[in-house]
Amino acid sequence: MIDHESIRIIGEWLFYLDGVLVKQEKNLIVNAGLNYLASLLANENTNNISIYLAYGTGTTAAAAGDVKLQTEGGRKIVSTKTRSGVVAKLRTFLITTEGIGTWTEFGIFMAGTSAADSGTLLNRILPTGGIAKTASTVLTIEVRITFAAG
Repeated sequence: MIDHESIRIIGEWLFYLDGVLVKQEKNLIVNAGLNYLASLLANENTNNISIYLAYGTGTTAAAAGDVKLQTEGGRKIVSTKTRSGVVAKLRTFLITTEGIGTWTEFGIFMAGTSAADSGTLLNRILPTGGIAKTASTVLTIEVRITFAAG
């Protein structure tokens, strides 16, 4: 019998308010995001793209067929993109004047722009209890995408 290996792609979000970790949760990598990652390997898309973090107030559970947030309230280009071994890390900083409000859904968009719903949704999360950001706090969001065998 031939043993075939598989690959898993694991998404995880970490939320920091003023440098203190307040929430860490795994999330769903959606079908559109998986297709986009496959297109990069097949050289159908460039990897020199803009990646955006979007946040909103939707409450519908994340599903594999999602292509956008339910109710996008804002977005910002990802601040840093790094890799450590099999983990890609995307970090975005919302400074005191940005993203003020209570946000219930977040997503990462590949090849997006500053326009709402633009780009290809990679992953989406509805963090338990949402994330409340005030004008006196800095919110740092780190999205980790881990590639694992089996």
